[in-house]
Amino acid sequence: MSTSAVTSTTSTTSTTSSSDSTTSLDFDDFVQILATELKYQDPDDPVSGTEYVSQLAQISSLSALSDISTSVTNASAFSLIGQEVTYSATSTSGSTVTGSGTVLSVTVSGSNTYVNVDGTTVNYSDITKVGSDSTTTSS
Repeated sequence: MSTSAVTSTTSTTSTTSSSDSTTSLDFDDFVQILATELKYQDPDDPVSGTEYVSQLAQISSLSALSDISTSVTNASAFSLIGQEVTYSATSTSGSTVTGSGTVLSVTVSGSNTYVNVDGTTVNYSDITKVGSDSTTTSS
């Protein structure tokens, strides 16, 4: 009877992400990261220059996609002016607040978009319905 040994190696990668909507990477941030990577890289296993170009392209793509997403959200919000909407939001006390009314204006603050619904400022993402419930029938 023979036995064989099986050896396995497991590597884990830890990823930390930030959901701060006001944080964005630009070219200056990339250069700082690049300088830090170059400072601490292993001289026996250097990172190729093409990897840095690839990282810059990814940062640029993500930035462009974020800008497009913000533009689409803002355009959608502005198109709601004068329309009836229903919203559902969580108050500071943790309870759910619902309401409805006419969108009077839109405010863009950084990457956040807010609508003024009959005097109440509501985050655009809290809108659950556009249009009124009333239906008219003719006889």
